[in-house]
Amino acid sequence: MNKDGLALKVLKDLMWALCISGLVVGFGRFVYGLGAATQMTDLMPWGLWKIFNMVTGAALATSGFVVAAVIYILQWDKYKPVARFSVLIGFLGYGSSLTALLFDIGLPHRGWHPFFMWNPHSFLFEVFWCVSVYWGVTALELLPIVTERFPFPKVTHFIHEKMLPFVVLGITLSTMHHSSLGSLFMTSPTRLHPLWFNLIMPPQFFISAMGSGLATIILLMIVFSKFYKFKPDVTILSGLAKGSAAFLILYFILRVGDLTYNNKWNYVFGPDFTWESQLFLVEISLQVILPVIIFLIPAARNKIGMLFLATSSAFIGLILHRINTGIIGYFRSSESIYIPNLSEFFICGGVLAGAGLIFLFLVERFNVFTEPDHENLDKHGHPIVEYWSKKEAKSVFLGTQTFKVILIAIIVIPVTWSSFSDQATGSYRPVQQAVSNTIIGADVTRSNLRLDGNLNNDYVMFGHKKHQEIFVKDYQLTEEETCQKCHHLSLPKDNSSNCRLCHSDMGLDTPMFNPERHQSRFESEAEFNKFLEIDLSNGKENYQACQECHKDNMQGLEKYAEKGFNHQAPGFEHAMHGNCLTCHRLIEEDPTKIDSKGNCLFCHKPEQSILLRDKLAAQ
Repeated sequence: MNKDGLALKVLKDLMWALCISGLVVGFGRFVYGLGAATQMTDLMPWGLWKIFNMVTGAALATSGFVVAAVIYILQWDKYKPVARFSVLIGFLGYGSSLTALLFDIGLPHRGWHPFFMWNPHSFLFEVFWCVSVYWGVTALELLPIVTERFPFPKVTHFIHEKMLPFVVLGITLSTMHHSSLGSLFMTSPTRLHPLWFNLIMPPQFFISAMGSGLATIILLMIVFSKFYKFKPDVTILSGLAKGSAAFLILYFILRVGDLTYNNKWNYVFGPDFTWESQLFLVEISLQVILPVIIFLIPAARNKIGMLFLATSSAFIGLILHRINTGIIGYFRSSESIYIPNLSEFFICGGVLAGAGLIFLFLVERFNVFTEPDHENLDKHGHPIVEYWSKKEAKSVFLGTQTFKVILIAIIVIPVTWSSFSDQATGSYRPVQQAVSNTIIGADVTRSNLRLDGNLNNDYVMFGHKKHQEIFVKDYQLTEEETCQKCHHLSLPKDNSSNCRLCHSDMGLDTPMFNPERHQSRFESEAEFNKFLEIDLSNGKENYQACQECHKDNMQGLEKYAEKGFNHQAPGFEHAMHGNCLTCHRLIEEDPTKIDSKGNCLFCHKPEQSILLRDKLAAQ
């Protein structure tokens, strides 16, 4: 392979810069939270990572299973020269999707849970399973490309011989998850614009992925043939183009059928013509009309330049369709516009650049564009290939680019880190918000308490007396013990201290130890200063320090004798939710029902807040 071209060097440098930027933003996202690196909101939860990297990336990487089906199932050996290339694209595409998903989920360390904690009612559960397992299948399909460069011919031959069941499994999984991705957007019929919402989105997503996936193979083959100075087989590319045209035509029929059957043509050419209509027409033109016209004309289909134009159009068109379906189609109903910030672009570009660097690494060191010569066999009947020398193997990961990569990192890291700004974090960065008096009696007997920590009138009505009766009857607790359920660390000589004395901020953790409140309790300032030197981050030590004074008058403190306790009190919201949900989740029947104790609306009743606001406004 020719690795000395100027264009290729520039491309690698750009990829390294983007990859490092993505790593920096990814690190910041895990340190500062999701809100520090995205402009997504509750109204617009489908951000750039999920739509571009996962939904779109998986679609563009479908070439792996389509070409595998053509070769292994239909026995069309003509397309074997592109088999390895398409499998590699599938492997990297699905790997990129999983990487982007890792950045998006709130608890990435629990990413393994879906494998063992099943939720068969969730589309995302099925998508995760299919994408991750199919990625493993593509890794198996890719393995012979690596093993054949090492003196293990029996291993390589064994993998080749046993590949068919895995290919069938991969085809099945890819079919399932593409359909499920379409099903995800069927869950919002009233929010998604009618031009993109329909009841046949599962087959639309699947068929469009196959059509554009084949186009992507052609496009990338053309691009990298320029970088690595080899001539692609036009007859193979032309055959793939015809297959792509067939799928795109079928996809177009489904889209037109939906518009006709559901009387949606008024959104395209009629009185309801809007900017969404214009965007829809651009999408269809790029994704279907232009590529299909070129693919169906033999003279055009057999020219590299025309194939490049057509496949680029299909490539961009699919990206636009997924972005329209997952993001832009929600703008009108949500009455808000989502514009990704710089951090999101860094992660998207970083994930793609990382996949690109792996791709270049593999194509420069392994036979990706060519198949072994199956006519030139050794005495065991295995194709003869050139094995790596020990010197070559040692230098695989040690190139001359080390200094250049370090220099790029020095330039890129401070620029990328600047993307974490107050403007970038939006409303998700926690701000200091003091808790008001949370114990407000709603009746004379104080049997019911109104909890409104931030005084926004979006309160929770807490049945104090009712909860006490439940604890006594169902849990056989004494009346004093029921108090400790909530007031677990009350002040001395007080069995019902206000929660806000420790949980003093709505969202932020706050120190439990208040120096000003304690200073008067010490006989001298020197004694008080000595107490301040105690390492409050040490659970054991701070327990012992507190126990020294509070063992007789602060109920609940003895519970922390073994493990100590955190010197930081959780935010008020977290404390309330943790206390309430412990029981409510255990006794829930169906959390989707509003009257279920496990449903948020069981405590947070919107109507009571609305009534109170109206009452206050009338006054």
